[in-house]
Amino acid sequence: MTFTNREMAAVLFNIATVLRQSGNTNPFRTAAYERGARALMGLRHEVCDVLGSQEKVSFRRRQHIGKKLHAKIQEMARSGALGQYEAMLQDLPRHQRQLMLVPGIGPKTADLLYAATGIEQTADLVRAAREGRLRRVRGFGPKRTAQIAALPLPEDAAASRQLSLF
Repeated sequence: MTFTNREMAAVLFNIATVLRQSGNTNPFRTAAYERGARALMGLRHEVCDVLGSQEKVSFRRRQHIGKKLHAKIQEMARSGALGQYEAMLQDLPRHQRQLMLVPGIGPKTADLLYAATGIEQTADLVRAAREGRLRRVRGFGPKRTAQIAALPLPEDAAASRQLSLF
């Protein structure tokens, strides 16, 4: 499974958020992840498509991305996963780990959902969106609720693979 630029950017934004929440005292590190995410979102081409070409070197230089972050982007593009992100997820509370599998939900939103509704699982979140129970949660208007309701329930294997994008 390969990542799109948008999915890789979401992973980098989530890493920055988790680092900030965990009390990481190096603001340059979180800023680097955010800069990398914005750079990925601004590309006209998919990183996976040009991975072997000379363009990857110019991408790193143009976007002011360091070697380590560039290596992480390449790892995501090649393998469809990022070891550091997987390890970070294991350190998070269960509800954050599960809800962050849904596109557009980071650690703060997962905490907000858990506090307001007690939802811990992605399947419960999709059901709640379909039943209209997310309307009372701040930040979950009709558009966002409809996007979540349109997701497949993760019970079947294909849907589970599709949901766990990052």
